[in-house]
Amino acid sequence: MEVGKIPGNRALPETTDCRADTRLAVFDHKRGWQLAILGGGVTLVFGMTTQIGAVIKLFDSGDSAISIDFYVFWAAAKLALQGLPFDAFDVARIQQAAGIVDPDWMPWAYPPGFMMALMPLGLLPFWAAWLVFDAIGLAAFTLAVRRFVAGRFQVLVAVALAPAVMPGLIVGQTTLLWMAGLIAALAALRADRPILAGICIGCLTLKPQLGVLLPVMLVACGAWRAILSAILTTAVLAAVPTWLFGIGYWPRMLDMMRFHGDMVRANIAGMDLMISPYSAMVGAGVGEPLALALQWGVTAACALVVFLSWRSRTVSPDLRAAIIFAVIPLASPYLWFYESAFLVPAALFMWRAGVLHEKPSAVVLGLAMWLGLAPPFLAMLTTGAGMEVSRFVFVPVNIVALLACLRHAIRKPDPIST
Repeated sequence: MEVGKIPGNRALPETTDCRADTRLAVFDHKRGWQLAILGGGVTLVFGMTTQIGAVIKLFDSGDSAISIDFYVFWAAAKLALQGLPFDAFDVARIQQAAGIVDPDWMPWAYPPGFMMALMPLGLLPFWAAWLVFDAIGLAAFTLAVRRFVAGRFQVLVAVALAPAVMPGLIVGQTTLLWMAGLIAALAALRADRPILAGICIGCLTLKPQLGVLLPVMLVACGAWRAILSAILTTAVLAAVPTWLFGIGYWPRMLDMMRFHGDMVRANIAGMDLMISPYSAMVGAGVGEPLALALQWGVTAACALVVFLSWRSRTVSPDLRAAIIFAVIPLASPYLWFYESAFLVPAALFMWRAGVLHEKPSAVVLGLAMWLGLAPPFLAMLTTGAGMEVSRFVFVPVNIVALLACLRHAIRKPDPIST
């Protein structure tokens, strides 16, 4: 087994990875295969059923698209191919390009690099572009996770096709791609490949709102070459599409972001699909200005947790990875139900670090993280039920997971260097 690395050319003891791999042996028996078959089966059956049903509906109705998140990506790609990238900031033009009329507010507010990356999908029919986008995300996530399952196929399937990833697949969101990029960056840091890590992190700026704590992580562990690489990658991903679309893209994007932010703040109490601590506090009756101020306090606390854990020489690489995946959802005021999938890689790294184990309380926590918000999402799809309780379920589970990581870091230090 290859000896792991961390920035600064400090070798990790080989036993660190050996212990982590050994902890996954609990899934070598039937429970591991049961999780893989059950989770993978539910995700594939409901995901494929939904997509096949949508394709049949499109062919029967003659419509171009259906009302899921991905139609915004597809319509923006089509507009860019037509030489009209700025039209993507007009919600009515997005709906027109997608061939649907939808009363919901679903804007385009992404950097130009993301639009450029999506452009090839604009050449395809909606259903084909949707399937290709999901396939790329699932393949990237599977390949990223593969490095951390110690060759156990059942664990790979259970993680890659966890029920929590299903909502993101069905609505056609970027969650799997984003998580794959972060896992790849963590693997590169561990292998002492900071340039590659920086490139992976730079690519995550194509959807930047989830990455606010990544600079803190890199500074804390002294990954200066990774920071430089991430800055250069971000600059390239901004400069090339700006040259392609024009400098006017940026003020339009910033205007839409401000307008969308105001819309969210004005309607946050009724946004049942939003699951951030901010939305949960507003949903529980806290005034919106106070809830937002408290959210920024939570974000600052998360930043401190990241800095201390990634600075410490007694927090193992797997526990560091679990912590970063656990704090990202808590740190963002803008978090949607499909991003509950962030707790899936967090759970994998918690098993590897020894935070999760076979005791009942740990098993219950692990299962809750693995399921994410798939159960209420399936209930919404099949019965039309609302997801009002989602934020009040997800936030406590997320907090408990983070506290379990911190408790382990304090009570069971694991030196990472000899």
